[in-house]
Amino acid sequence: MKDPSKMDLFQWLASDAGRAAIAGAAGGLVRWVTLRDDWREGLTGLIVGSLCAIYLGPLAEPLLDPVIGKIAPGDSAAGFASFVIGLGGISIAGFILDIIKARRSKALGGRDEE
Repeated sequence: MKDPSKMDLFQWLASDAGRAAIAGAAGGLVRWVTLRDDWREGLTGLIVGSLCAIYLGPLAEPLLDPVIGKIAPGDSAAGFASFVIGLGGISIAGFILDIIKARRSKALGGRDEE
């Protein structure tokens, strides 16, 4: 018998995190198709967009809600925020990593440890 405490894939996809992952992957797909990247970069965009949407989507929602929340029915503002984060997921991740690298370099006195 299956353990009821374990969530299967379809239950997870119906959860908030699952819906954010789908919206982020859709944003990554739009980016892939728009930029006409090869399949490896496209697949990376889908994964990064999905992960960024799960973790950064909730942070972007309050920023987009004043504009989108007024015209979006129900919980669509959260989905749109996840889609936008998925669309720019690789750029956002690169930006965050650049900030971390710059702060690390500053803390080390300008010398970057490799």
